[in-house]
Amino acid sequence: MTDLWILWEWVLDAPFVAAVVREADAAGVSTTVIGPDDVAAARDLLLADEHAPSVVLDRSSDVLDEAFQIAVVARGRGSLVLNDPDRVPAAIDKARMHLALMSVGVQVPWTIVASALDQDEGWERDQLPRVGSPFVIKPAHGCGGEGVVLDAACADDVDRARALRPAESHLLQEFIRTQRLGERPAYFRALYCLGEVSPCFWDPDTRCYAELQPDDPVAPLLAGITPLALAVAGVAGMTLFSTEVALSEDGRLVAVDYVNDMCDLRLASQHPDGIPDAVVQRVAARIARATAQRTARQTGQ
Repeated sequence: MTDLWILWEWVLDAPFVAAVVREADAAGVSTTVIGPDDVAAARDLLLADEHAPSVVLDRSSDVLDEAFQIAVVARGRGSLVLNDPDRVPAAIDKARMHLALMSVGVQVPWTIVASALDQDEGWERDQLPRVGSPFVIKPAHGCGGEGVVLDAACADDVDRARALRPAESHLLQEFIRTQRLGERPAYFRALYCLGEVSPCFWDPDTRCYAELQPDDPVAPLLAGITPLALAVAGVAGMTLFSTEVALSEDGRLVAVDYVNDMCDLRLASQHPDGIPDAVVQRVAARIARATAQRTARQTGQ
């Protein structure tokens, strides 16, 4: 059984997968790359063998049932799965994460949670003025901006959003107005991987990134991004994700979108809205290093 299994299905993930394989080779880690055509056979191999890889990098279980089965079986046999299938459902539920982050003191937007329309429960309409106007409506399980309303103004907007996705609860959130840092909005995506945090500027209008360097003049102002991302990771129990943070006009660092899984790892050198190449490379190296360390512990080397 090889040390690291990489499950993938999205063609645009290929450069990231290749980077992980290169870093694994350099670290002396053996890899098996499992694409859509191979995943059923890999699942059958895993089920027939009492062993499991040291680490499984899962980039496909949200699409391929066989990949999800691999993640579950490998996790049950002691593999480190990025991300743990037992933790993902709660971590990507924005309503649950909102309350959990509040409980550990993470700054989050003022929010009303409107339960799923299918549950035939009302919501706190009388509290809506406290959220402000405009406000943001987010489905609890939305991703990639799907179902998000950024300019909601009244209860009718909430009713329309709930009717479109009646099985989901919705977050009605304060619209965080951000500062500007030079030419950039003070809005960020921080990529978290196995204890390491890489904060990047991210423009929500252009969706383009720029790496935040430690010697950037604004870095001291933004020193709270890393501990915030670490707190999100601690609450969510996730090992590879991105989180969105805004510096509000009143100086708060606010977590505005909590856990993005599976996070986009396209390279900026190949896509205008991709992640800086150096950040993707650090993620690949961190996965390879963690696999080497875990394998060494398991084999007593």
